[in-house]
Amino acid sequence: MYLNKSKVLIKGGNYKMNWNKVDLQVKQIYGKLDLEFTPIFNEIVKEFKNSDYKRILDLGCGYGKHSIYLSQNDFNVTSIDINIQAIEWLEKYIDANQTSNINVIKTNINNLPFENDYFDGIICSSVIHHQGLKEIKNSIAEMHRVLKPNGYISINFMSIDDDSFGLGKEIEKNTFVGSREGEENIPHYYTDIDELKGLFKRFMKIEVFKNEYRFSINSKNTITSRMLDVVGHK
Repeated sequence: MYLNKSKVLIKGGNYKMNWNKVDLQVKQIYGKLDLEFTPIFNEIVKEFKNSDYKRILDLGCGYGKHSIYLSQNDFNVTSIDINIQAIEWLEKYIDANQTSNINVIKTNINNLPFENDYFDGIICSSVIHHQGLKEIKNSIAEMHRVLKPNGYISINFMSIDDDSFGLGKEIEKNTFVGSREGEENIPHYYTDIDELKGLFKRFMKIEVFKNEYRFSINSKNTITSRMLDVVGHK
């Protein structure tokens, strides 16, 4: 699973590894301008296939690039978001392309309308940190509840080592509004590996990857995000 020098095991391991630098391109993906798929997402798809997983939950799906890709690779996907514009776009794409294995639901990630042990895998990309710590804990508890035993999860978090940490207005500890360009009115929670150990203590095995994602909007504007990618099994 995506082995490199920046891998950090929560159970033991050296927490002071270098950041793995990942350059991403902005491309047209399913008719929307978006970042290309990350290497870790591609490895997660392989993990799903190797484990013969079928039922996947995409939390905070946005316009659905991950959901669409998973559906094209024969997974049954449930896509959740609270952004009406994004949900409506995804529904139109599904109808236009006669995609039958994506189910779109408008709801938030803290009150999932599913029974226990329902999904084989869960992905949550660039979403969970847009809330405070109390809500993050609740989101993780809900994901644990609806994930099957030995099911696989992938979530990423903003690191306190990101250059934007401390910018904007701090609305609670490590939570800032106005810290990220283009998301000035959206809260961002920043964390570290030691805190993630506690947040994921109910999971059987978790790995954390320190990824520094870099991409250019134009020739004069390059954005860098230091993210902690969490993957592992319930």
